[in-house]
Amino acid sequence: MSNVNEVVNSYIAAWNERDPRARRDLIAKTWTEDGSYIDPHRNGDSYDGISKMIAAVHEVFDPNYRFRLKSGVEAYGDRVRFQWEAGGTKEAPLHFVGTDFAVISSDGRFKTVTGFVDESPNTPPK
Repeated sequence: MSNVNEVVNSYIAAWNERDPRARRDLIAKTWTEDGSYIDPHRNGDSYDGISKMIAAVHEVFDPNYRFRLKSGVEAYGDRVRFQWEAGGTKEAPLHFVGTDFAVISSDGRFKTVTGFVDESPNTPPK
């Protein structure tokens, strides 16, 4: 996958996919085989580990919680960052926003992703 916007869209789709087989296909399209994800609450290595991690998030949240891209995608060399959001709708009222940073492999897929939550229902008011 040579276009960074395509890989980010595939990444968001993987987080939304509840069917395990379809989710694994999206993960393979998005990450290298030895790829990884880490944030302060979860982590996953390889296609199976990343899929299990996403499935664990699905167990906690109603299917109405859908991830979507909040910002434009910024890339420099083999680095990329983008902001996502989930919820904040009538069907899924709790609102989450985060920023993810990724390293892109030579084939255009993610090698690593590090995620941060910028806003959540538990974020103290500023």
